[in-house]
Amino acid sequence: MSLSGIGEGSVYGQQLEVVEASNETLLLRHSDGRVREYIDLLSAYGAVNFGHCNPEINPFRHFSSDIAACFYPPEAATFCAWIVRYLNLQDYEVLFQVGGSMAVTAALSIAQQKKAGKIAYLKGSFHGLGIDALSITNVHREYALQSALLGITDESKFLCLDYSSDVAPPPEEIAWDEVSCLIYEPVQGANGYIPVPRGWLQAIINKAKEHDVMVIADEIQSGFFRHGSLSVARQAKMNSDIYLFSKSLTNGLYPFSIVLYPTAFRRELKHSFYLAHTFQTSALGCFAMYEVSRFIDSHDIDQMCSNVELELEMFASVLRAQEIERVYVSGPTLSFEAPAGLAKPIVQRCLSKGVLVFSGGPSLNRIRVAPPVTIKLDHLRMALDVLHEALLDQLS
Repeated sequence: MSLSGIGEGSVYGQQLEVVEASNETLLLRHSDGRVREYIDLLSAYGAVNFGHCNPEINPFRHFSSDIAACFYPPEAATFCAWIVRYLNLQDYEVLFQVGGSMAVTAALSIAQQKKAGKIAYLKGSFHGLGIDALSITNVHREYALQSALLGITDESKFLCLDYSSDVAPPPEEIAWDEVSCLIYEPVQGANGYIPVPRGWLQAIINKAKEHDVMVIADEIQSGFFRHGSLSVARQAKMNSDIYLFSKSLTNGLYPFSIVLYPTAFRRELKHSFYLAHTFQTSALGCFAMYEVSRFIDSHDIDQMCSNVELELEMFASVLRAQEIERVYVSGPTLSFEAPAGLAKPIVQRCLSKGVLVFSGGPSLNRIRVAPPVTIKLDHLRMALDVLHEALLDQLS
């Protein structure tokens, strides 16, 4: 086989090929040639929150341009005006990047130019696979091929904050004068869909702001309704300076990302000329995010999220009654702690029954359920029944 076997797909124990995708279903071909339909509860790690091959998000059917260095199509400006208005962020502007890791790097760079110092991040965080992003990643870092380069990283430049109740540092005990910026995920994705305690997080943010520390909300995974709103940070009224989005920004159709920052910050940058990535001005990414904004405006996404959340809440009640630990429902997303060593067998058992779930968390022992918000509810109920049966099989 010439196709690399390195990747997260190894958790399924076999090489599968995508034949077709539609909303919450995937047709996958097995090595013996048979094709089977699966209910997808992964949403491509939150990149297709609005369903696979959504016919209403079809940006390439009449596209009039592809890529031109330095220039954006008009859809770019239309989208920028839309998101600033949607999030009520007056005097903000949008910097396009390619992929989530580059958005993180750009945000950190802006912060360092405004105020040099340490980068504070949270235990359990995952901010991407670029070297800068991995340096402030606390979970699954050892699984990244790129981590071999982290030997050149000066750990004295970073500050990891633990939010667990028994060791969480009081905000006033942190040496904020040494800190340039604080970056956080409001709901930690790779850590197993763990919502960061809002009271603690808000106190940390408030203290950071008192010391002119830039606060960066990394919503690359959690944004665009993965957890019930376009921006969890804005919904929770967390007073951040910069907001990062990617993944379902284009519903997975193009690896675009955006950095939302106050216009005033641009005046503090050292230059007006900065190098751009080759695909940073791709019209295809602009068309895709513009179509996503149109889809959001023309549908009751809040109701879709509520419908899915209700089903997940009922399932969570069943899990809690069976004394399953650390069960979280965060909008249309559910996660729970599988008994030690059982996550992978549960995932593989679900696969054998036509359902795709995934593991996560520091020890890969949390089960994550993240269906598209457009999923048919009868399919969701069927899939949850399969997951429940797989869990019971492993517990018996």
